[in-house]
Amino acid sequence: MSARLPLFKLRTPAAHAASPAPVRTHDLLERLLWGLLAVASVAIVAVVLHGDPGWVDPLVSEEGPLEWGAAIGWLLLAPLVLWCGGTGRRALALAGVCLLFAAREFDLHKMVAGTSFLKINFYRGNAVAAHDKLIGAAVALAVLSVVLYGLGAGTLAFLRGRHWRRPWGRLVVLAFAMLVLAKLLDRTPAILKDEWHRPLDWTASHLVTVHEEWLECFAPLCLMAAALRRGRARQAVVRAT
Repeated sequence: MSARLPLFKLRTPAAHAASPAPVRTHDLLERLLWGLLAVASVAIVAVVLHGDPGWVDPLVSEEGPLEWGAAIGWLLLAPLVLWCGGTGRRALALAGVCLLFAAREFDLHKMVAGTSFLKINFYRGNAVAAHDKLIGAAVALAVLSVVLYGLGAGTLAFLRGRHWRRPWGRLVVLAFAMLVLAKLLDRTPAILKDEWHRPLDWTASHLVTVHEEWLECFAPLCLMAAALRRGRARQAVVRAT
């Protein structure tokens, strides 16, 4: 019976198998993201090794492009979290954490009395007025509550679902490792100078600083790539059902 079937029907599956799959928008965005990160990484290290303070100092300053890149990255991550995670309580809390991290990069935590209300020194002594301390403490408690709930609930769901086995989950683990490494690099020059009495020279100090700033900028972008993968996988499940 199969010999009597039209020839085009027999070739249709092969034709479909040979046709290339269309490149989706998510894939293009992810490739563009990784390409941008690779080029920027090489360029930043080259600028530091060049050794011109006129180029390096603006790069690692609090108003530099790396600080702004990290802030914008956290800001853009919030809607991506809602897109891939829905509008449940946990997703809303995680989006709130992203917005709070962006606010910190924008130095909004220094709006009360011109210094950070997230540090213990803010509440010591008489340098800050009592009413400013009360305002700072109230805001700090609210911020701490959102961060603890968002990260706690998100981490618990991540571990229960064993999502580290998935491609997007490995990106989340990578981003977390970057944030931890960035904080370690942030303290390295001071520890070497104060505890070990071995201060770093200009090039080594700025290489440590630029890597710390770059990791803080890279982490939210890495999480954006993870959100894109998670959203794509979720849409594929929805289509299959």
